[in-house]
Amino acid sequence: MAQVLKDEIREKILAAALDEFFDRGYKLAAMRNIAAKAQIPTGLIYSYYKNKADLFDAILRPVLYDWERVLTAGEKNESRHLGTEIYGLSKAETECLLNLFDHRKEFIILIDKSGGTKYECEKERFVKDIEAHLLEHRDDTTADAVFIHIIANNFVDGLMQIMYHYKGKEWAIMILHKLSKMYLSGIGL
Repeated sequence: MAQVLKDEIREKILAAALDEFFDRGYKLAAMRNIAAKAQIPTGLIYSYYKNKADLFDAILRPVLYDWERVLTAGEKNESRHLGTEIYGLSKAETECLLNLFDHRKEFIILIDKSGGTKYECEKERFVKDIEAHLLEHRDDTTADAVFIHIIANNFVDGLMQIMYHYKGKEWAIMILHKLSKMYLSGIGL
C-alpha cells in the first residue's frame, strides 16, 4: 500500500532543508541533518524528494528567474521605470526584487551556497544578464565593457549585502533605491 504524503511533513522537510542549506551550503548539507531538524526518519524524506538535488530544487523554486526576461519585461513601454519603489527599475524588476526579499535565505543559498549544483554559476549568469541590459540601455556609448561588468558585479554584490544584513523590507527597499540611484545615475541610465 502506497504511503499517503502529508503537506505538514513536506513543510517540515522544506523548513529544515532551508535551514540546513543556509547554514552549511549544498555540498556540506546532509539529509540526516535535515531529517533530524524535521524530526522524521531520514528515509521518509525520500518519499517526498528523490534525492538531495531534488530537495534543493524545491527550496530554490521561489527565487529561480529567467533574469534576461525580467530585465527586458516592458521595454516597449516608455514609462516602465516611472512610479516604482526603486529608482530606475521597471515594475517587473521591482516585483522580482521584492520577491527576493521575501525569500532572502533561498536567494543567498542560490547565489552563495550552491557550489556543486547546476546553480553554482547563477551569480555569474545574473551579472552577465545585468551587464547586457546595461550595455543595451546606456547613454554613454564610450563606456568600457569592463567598466559595465564591474558595475553589474558590484550591483549584485550590493544586493547580496542587503540580503545578508536585512533589517526588514522597507529598509531593504530604501537601501536598494539608493544603490540603484548611485549606479544608474552614475553611468548615464
